[in-house]
Amino acid sequence: MAENRHPEVEEALKWYQEAKIMWAQGRSLDALARYEEAYRVFVKHQHHKEAANAAEKMGDIYFHRGNFEKALKPYKIALDICEEYQDELGAAILSEKIVYVYKELRQPEKALPYLYRALEIAEKYKDAHRAARMLAGIGDVYRGQGRYQAAAEAYELAARIYRRIGSREQAELAERALKALREEMGAGELSPNHSDQGNS
Repeated sequence: MAENRHPEVEEALKWYQEAKIMWAQGRSLDALARYEEAYRVFVKHQHHKEAANAAEKMGDIYFHRGNFEKALKPYKIALDICEEYQDELGAAILSEKIVYVYKELRQPEKALPYLYRALEIAEKYKDAHRAARMLAGIGDVYRGQGRYQAAAEAYELAARIYRRIGSREQAELAERALKALREEMGAGELSPNHSDQGNS
């Protein structure tokens, strides 16, 4: 109940609301400082959901400012809290945000566990859009690693889901990626040590 809240927590909730307004006004550094203060109080008083929200906002601001390295830590903190308290939808959103950070950092291979985690949650909750998005992302990572067969399977699945839910443009993007991939495979770009070439 609200009346049982510690005065410090009440104060931190006000800071959180102020930070939202500051960010909307374009004062991102002021907002960041406010979110950090609120986050510290929420952690101290074990208000986990509020702490996760504040950490996520800190990550959003860093991401928005192009400071991708710094966005990772608060996003991962928020994700850990969501996982610990079984907030799977929150975990899916944060996993996807971490995927975007690694994309910006050009470290796609590090995004794989987060792509798979978001995919797992999307499948559980029958969120076809997110599932297809994650599969396309998985295809991109595998393609970059030269794991063409795995990439092709991911693209095919993504395209099929997009078609099924009527997202024609997205389906065409996945199909185009698949076509380009097949051309790469056909051009003999598979390294000699690939024994899983298969007969397509």
